[in-house]
Amino acid sequence: MADCAQCGMPAVIEDLDEQPPRPWCLGCATALVRAGDPVLRYRSLDGADRYGRVLFGGSTEVLPFRPIG
Repeated sequence: MADCAQCGMPAVIEDLDEQPPRPWCLGCATALVRAGDPVLRYRSLDGADRYGRVLFGGSTEVLPFRPIG
């Protein structure tokens, strides 16, 4: 499993808008959602899509987001 590019914790998503895809842990990805800069195109790495639930509950965007892949 990949480590978060920001803090080194185990990653739960990959940001597909970055090349190569940038891995994020749930804590750092959640901080981006709260800051108003969510990762919108992502691939879930944890199998449970915990980040998708964070987006659904905490994003200011109107559209629902789904993982790619």
